[in-house]
Amino acid sequence: MKVHFSGVNFSARTGPNVFARRLAIGMSNKGITIADNDDYDVALVFIEPNSELKSELPVVQRLDGIWSKPEEFQVKNVQIHNLYERANGVIFQSQFDKDFIVNHWGEPKRSSVIHNGVEIPELKNTFQLVDALADLRQRYQILFVCSANWHRQKRLQENIELFLHLRNNVFSQKTCALIVMGSNPDVKFADPHVFYTGSLDEEMCNQVFSVSDVMLHLAYADHCPNTVIEALSHRVPVICSEIGGTKELVGSDGCVLREHSVFTNEPFDYDNPPSIDISQLKSVPLKSFNFDDLNGRIGIEGVVNRYIEFLQQILDGK
Repeated sequence: MKVHFSGVNFSARTGPNVFARRLAIGMSNKGITIADNDDYDVALVFIEPNSELKSELPVVQRLDGIWSKPEEFQVKNVQIHNLYERANGVIFQSQFDKDFIVNHWGEPKRSSVIHNGVEIPELKNTFQLVDALADLRQRYQILFVCSANWHRQKRLQENIELFLHLRNNVFSQKTCALIVMGSNPDVKFADPHVFYTGSLDEEMCNQVFSVSDVMLHLAYADHCPNTVIEALSHRVPVICSEIGGTKELVGSDGCVLREHSVFTNEPFDYDNPPSIDISQLKSVPLKSFNFDDLNGRIGIEGVVNRYIEFLQQILDGK
């Protein structure tokens, strides 16, 4: 099988491109040819194409969210919707995304929900830590982490408030710190136990996750965040919102917080998330999380196999 990736920049570090690179490497390792746009069997388009597609060959669209703000919904989704109507099949990043998109655009010709994946380390804490991380791990009994390319949807403010609530009420007998990874944090909280790292490369992100005890990810209506998958791969339980695809990844390996509002699958302003009651979380049972079957759930090999199977079904006309 020859697969042409479109809508992708393999060198970029944003979520879809990071996953696309992992997917392409995994496919190549299984004998799939990652083809250019002149010689391929099927095109796999992340959201919308950035190259000319051959009209006579099948195309599969891979979608996370679409533009959801009410004022943007009709204008910015035109090309995405056109491809959705044309595509031989659609892969949704989460059931949350599928429910939202199908509610507006109807069922595609064929579809599958396939979460992102990552390589699962055999053991936690297998890295040779840099001195700063080794020092933090030694100084604090509980290390919290949150990670994103920060904007309002990601709810950094609420993540910090949740950290303070847990530090003061749930883990008050332990020393606690929060590591904030990612670029452009929209909140800077003056606390000696909150550490901002800025943007880190993949190796350093994995080091941070390998020493962390709990991830905070209260992002509103997030899709299938790679950073959550990476944390889970290091056996870090995740505290997340009930609205979005994140809870599908977390399952029983974390805590899901209820939202004040009910999600209705109508267009919404993701950069103006509703308030969430962080005080509702009374405990975090760290010892009860067992991370069963991580490879089966989020391991990149299984994800690659599901992509190949779906693409083959499209080629076979099933």
